Amino acid sequence: MNPKDVRKILQAIEEEIFSRSEMDLKDMLSSPSAYVRARAIKLASDREIAVENIETYLEDPSPDVRRNVLSSMAKTGTDPQNLLRALDDPSDIVRSVAVKELVEMSYEDVDLARKIAIDPSRRVRKAFVTALVESGVDDLLTEFDVDPSNDIQALLSAYRGEIDLDEEKLSPLPKKLQKMAFASKLVRKDPDSLAGLVKSLPAYRSAMIKESVIEVIAMFPEELSVPVLRSLVESEDRYISLPALKNYRKIKGYDSLLMSVAERLMDSEDEECRHMGAQYLKGILEPSSVDILRKGLEDPSDRVRALCLETLANLLDYSIEGSVEESLRSTSSRLKKSALRAVKKLKMTNSADLVGRLLTDKKQERPIRILAASVVGSLKLAELSAELEGAISDVSNDGRIRIAAARALARISPDRLGELFGITV
Repeated sequence: MNPKDVRKILQAIEEEIFSRSEMDLKDMLSSPSAYVRARAIKLASDREIAVENIETYLEDPSPDVRRNVLSSMAKTGTDPQNLLRALDDPSDIVRSVAVKELVEMSYEDVDLARKIAIDPSRRVRKAFVTALVESGVDDLLTEFDVDPSNDIQALLSAYRGEIDLDEEKLSPLPKKLQKMAFASKLVRKDPDSLAGLVKSLPAYRSAMIKESVIEVIAMFPEELSVPVLRSLVESEDRYISLPALKNYRKIKGYDSLLMSVAERLMDSEDEECRHMGAQYLKGILEPSSVDILRKGLEDPSDRVRALCLETLANLLDYSIEGSVEESLRSTSSRLKKSALRAVKKLKMTNSADLVGRLLTDKKQERPIRILAASVVGSLKLAELSAELEGAISDVSNDGRIRIAAARALARISPDRLGELFGITV
């Protein structure tokens, strides 16, 4: 069967499976459970499935349903009037979503600001002010100059550069506004200003404030920021060294010159440091790091072990096959995912039985079963065709699992796939 015919079969199967998903969503939307109805709206939005007459659910008695409806409508593009009507909703949760979406749609004016300024809910007023600040719309903020909320006054002060850069004032602010507060104090992005930021770091106890300062440092011209970030990576304070490494990576990528730093982090007693070190070694993909990565397979953290396993597989280290199989049997979802990727990379066809168990075990997380199906198809494990057929034919399976299994079977036996659905080309 030629590839064009296979694509036709897969398209027909996907249409059938998705139509069933739509039927399932309709059942969920008519559920007496508010939780189920709210989840149905979110699922439909995530899967880009249109809900017929979705605006009628703005009358649902559950605020969670109404909130999800607003978010879904805004995502697909809605008439702003629907959001404006929601400003009179009895739930401040719903009104908060409405004001945020209106600002993101650039549908804000003085009348709207004045209406929100007298809203009895601090949550709604704060959501609106935060959205304005994050969008850089400052001409409407004066409507909130006398707002009684200390949180809102702190937001305004930070945005306008009027807040003192002490821990007590900065700590309640979200990181974005902390960064604004620091940036607003900079007259220019020159070496002296940069030195001042670096000098301020030890004065703060808060990890988030330190991270905010480092992200402001990263906003300086590269010729200034990179050497400073490189020096901060060597700090013994992980709340400085790790954010510095993250921001250095954003600018320079995975720089092999920092391999020694990554290896040092791998020897740390702190799990976050070891995780960052393993992550960096995965990005560098340097064969000389094999020994420390193999040592990492014994790490007490499954996050670290998973990264080491996947990196060694990417380096085509076949000595880890035992660790891969052990991880496939693990109770850790993270390890199982990394092990499945390693099976694919190392073409470990001898692990077919373990892969098949993950595919057919309904207790496994959906992403694991989907990844297992992908491995079966990629390695063309014909001995698991029956398991694929079972996953496809079982309508109680999630549609995405069935589609992944169908795509895998298409690589092994497209004719059999067509037979299952009564499709001939």
